[in-house]
Amino acid sequence: MLEAVEIKDGGAARNAGLRIGLALSLLTGRALRLGSLVDDSPRPRPGLGSGGLTLAVAASAVSRGRLQAEAGSPELSFIPGGPPRPGDYHLDVAHLEPSAAPFSPLLEMLILPLSMAGGTSGLILRGGSHVMGGPTSDEISMLLLPNWRTLGLNANYREIAPGFFPSGGGEAEVTIVGAGALNHIQAERAFEPRQVGVEVLCSSLPVHLAEQSMQGALDRLALHGLKAEGNLRRAKGGKGQALLVWASDGHLRIGFSTLGKRGSRPEALALEAVEAMTHFLKSKAGLPSGLAARLLLPLACAGGISNFTVSGPPKPLQAAVRVIEAFWPGTVRLSSPRDEALLEVRVIGRDWGRAV
Repeated sequence: MLEAVEIKDGGAARNAGLRIGLALSLLTGRALRLGSLVDDSPRPRPGLGSGGLTLAVAASAVSRGRLQAEAGSPELSFIPGGPPRPGDYHLDVAHLEPSAAPFSPLLEMLILPLSMAGGTSGLILRGGSHVMGGPTSDEISMLLLPNWRTLGLNANYREIAPGFFPSGGGEAEVTIVGAGALNHIQAERAFEPRQVGVEVLCSSLPVHLAEQSMQGALDRLALHGLKAEGNLRRAKGGKGQALLVWASDGHLRIGFSTLGKRGSRPEALALEAVEAMTHFLKSKAGLPSGLAARLLLPLACAGGISNFTVSGPPKPLQAAVRVIEAFWPGTVRLSSPRDEALLEVRVIGRDWGRAV
């Protein structure tokens, strides 16, 4: 039996160790021990939260695994019981206690193991769809899914109802289709947007607030020489507003999201996302660091070698690297020989889809 993988700082970068570690445990069949976990609600605190515990329960469910974990505990042990099984799974981050934790980490954890399991799986996800701590529902549909498809993963996503902090209660359904070999990427040069868009979601708020946010984003992008198309979406469920600015280079998509805050002006929502976008474009990097961290595991499973440059806070990326290296040493290398403002990333793919 393979030795268990132990990760002492599983709570780094909002439980990246938990999310990626469980996915790798499912893929490899190796037992996993995690420490220093944190509650992944929008207001994190030490100890495993409802959302994190739901991740572990989901991993156990798809593999008939053995799980030792309790809410509030900083530690977790998991032993897969077998290969992941395709099927239908209902996952609610508030099934133990009321929580607005994001449900997106559930999809991020399960997309690879269920894709490699063959067959078709259906997920019903309940929890926070537009909260801090994970990609929003719009980021899933407009960023993650297009990028996953570029890498060779096939999933469809439909938001049923949005869920905002503090009540959560959002719901979405996902269909995951079995995948084969995955593709590597090359994104070393500066990202060059060919298409730019703005997505605004408004739920249970006056629509003129969303219109002001939209116009503010379009005007601000135009000041930077970026012509964008806007899409305003009204929904029923919770109360809040979210804005996403995204861009495509014809191959990959990048984007930056902001959430409305009580008392803040709609224009401020637009300014935050647009300035994050333009700051990234000025960096001359190929990918934002946060997005790269979320694509790192599929690239580690892909065929060939991926090379790309990143900008932005390196902590999420470094956390993802530590977990992947704990399972597969020598897979990822970070360096910054040319420009201290950028990180160069090299991922030696293990061709996992072909191997299984």
